[in-house]
Amino acid sequence: MDKIPPFQWRNPHQLIRQVGQRIRAHRKARGWTQAELSERAGVSLSTLKLLEREGKGSLQRLAKIAVALDLDGSLRELFSQTPEYASLEEVEATHRPSSKHA
Repeated sequence: MDKIPPFQWRNPHQLIRQVGQRIRAHRKARGWTQAELSERAGVSLSTLKLLEREGKGSLQRLAKIAVALDLDGSLRELFSQTPEYASLEEVEATHRPSSKHA
């Protein structure tokens, strides 16, 4: 199984190429061919190949592929306007007034 590569980039070009590499790694981790993922995502095979190889593609197509790979939660974090909390206690602690001892 392919290891999902960490993000290590110095410019936008490297970032988009690494997005493509990570898509490929997630696809392979599921044992899917490019044809299977393109069908599940509703994108053309040539689009998927270009995205995996060069990171090129539209945000809409990236979102479709992320949903097909069950990675849409990761994309959701990019656009979230509210913080994510692990538990009710974390919410309460975050919004609890701080007590100052004089």
